[in-house]
Amino acid sequence: MRPLLWSILLLTLSACNQGRVTELETAKETLEGQLAAALTELTQLKQQKAYEPGLIHSVFFWLKEDLSDTDRAAFMEGVESLRGVESVRQMYVGPVAPTEARGVVDNSYSIALLVHFDDVAGQDAYQIAPLHTKFVEDHKDKWTKVVVYDSLVE
Repeated sequence: MRPLLWSILLLTLSACNQGRVTELETAKETLEGQLAAALTELTQLKQQKAYEPGLIHSVFFWLKEDLSDTDRAAFMEGVESLRGVESVRQMYVGPVAPTEARGVVDNSYSIALLVHFDDVAGQDAYQIAPLHTKFVEDHKDKWTKVVVYDSLVE
């Protein structure tokens, strides 16, 4: 009789384990579905973050040719100070790129400044911000020409 009891016990344990395996497989499938949904949402958020609407303020400076290294460094320091204006969301600054000369490319400027604002109101606030007005006052003698393009982006 003992072998029969062991057989019944083994069959019972096996049935219990089978139920547990099914339960674990169901939980695994649920977690995999939740993970896939979370990854999809994360991808969508990254795409939204990479492209944010607003206003792009593009400024091109033609610096004086006889500008000393000290004056050029002071100008660049002044440009960098503009990052401190509260309405500036993102800012990029740099010299003209050494790209191929083509008829549609104007590479005659010295420094480009690209500033991203949330909206026109942000750009308006930037124009009267003390850091911006100080930059213009302190450095306007260092350039011969400035061209600005403001673009709404959506």
